[in-house]
Amino acid sequence: MDWIAAKVSEQLLHQKPFVCYAKPNTQKLLGLFQRTAESSCFNALESGFCMVSFDGKNKYMLRDSDCDLYAAAFSLTEYSWPVTSPSFSSEDKVHFEHLVSKALQAIQQQTFQKVVLSRKENVVAPHTDVFAVFQRLLNLYPTAFRYLWYHPETGIWIGATPEQLVKKEGDSLHTVALAGTQLGPNRADVVWGEKEIQEQKLVTDYIAAQLQPLTESLRVSAPYTVEAGALVHLKTDIQGVLKSDWTTVVEALHPTPAVCGFPKQEALAFIQEFEGYHRSFYAGYLGEWNKNFNTYHEGDSDLFVNLRCMQWEKDVVAIYVGCGINDGSIPAQEFMETVNKSMTVKRAL
Repeated sequence: MDWIAAKVSEQLLHQKPFVCYAKPNTQKLLGLFQRTAESSCFNALESGFCMVSFDGKNKYMLRDSDCDLYAAAFSLTEYSWPVTSPSFSSEDKVHFEHLVSKALQAIQQQTFQKVVLSRKENVVAPHTDVFAVFQRLLNLYPTAFRYLWYHPETGIWIGATPEQLVKKEGDSLHTVALAGTQLGPNRADVVWGEKEIQEQKLVTDYIAAQLQPLTESLRVSAPYTVEAGALVHLKTDIQGVLKSDWTTVVEALHPTPAVCGFPKQEALAFIQEFEGYHRSFYAGYLGEWNKNFNTYHEGDSDLFVNLRCMQWEKDVVAIYVGCGINDGSIPAQEFMETVNKSMTVKRAL
């Protein structure tokens, strides 16, 4: 790991793009380090690692032909979870609860059934070792997709996301519907309320409907509870056989109701008008495009939704968090859900 850390420092010094990442439930770190500082446009016909913004307007790709590939095994290290109390500003709380109330009014007026609202929380972190933060994420969230990305035009992004957008192996597709959040360990006695159950069903039904005309033999599992750090979520597995263009599938799925809402266009319009900031790459997607860099198998892709992430802005770290709003949401509880999510990322700092 030390030589990968040295390579990261070298790339940052010379402002050359790179990404380091570990897939869920693996202890293998992969790195793509671009040889030059040139920016390369996204090309769906090429292979590499992509990073796409929430609105889909900004797309970056580290082409494997332009990069050196590094791989290293690592061991999980026991970290003591810091004992911290939730911290937030009253101004953030008032603003977000007002935003949730406005969304609930729109739901009552049947503008949409669900909208996912988010906020950006800034943490002052001078002289922070970026790679050390990434190493802590590797250990703290072994079941997540963990990454460290840098590009001169995007800056540094680090995350540990529990949500897959879609995975392609040959003609086989796999995706998930992930929604509903509780604080606490993944126990058999976790009880889900009607709000969370309906929220997760909405995401599942939407994804299945989007994939139905693009796939064959579509299979949808029953929902089950999964652990993501200190949080638990409801998850459904969805699988099928591809019968359409791969790019069409990605465009049909992104953004899902888990990060946008339903119906998509109405929820998206509300977000853009009232959320009050630019999401950038938060709730976008990233991952291997047209190549599995673990097996070197051509044509496979493995994309994840960019959640539980943070962006470096000089000595300030911007943490992005959100939650799904539907009929029955309570503004104060929704705000606290975002606080709990931000704490899972802050632990790595």
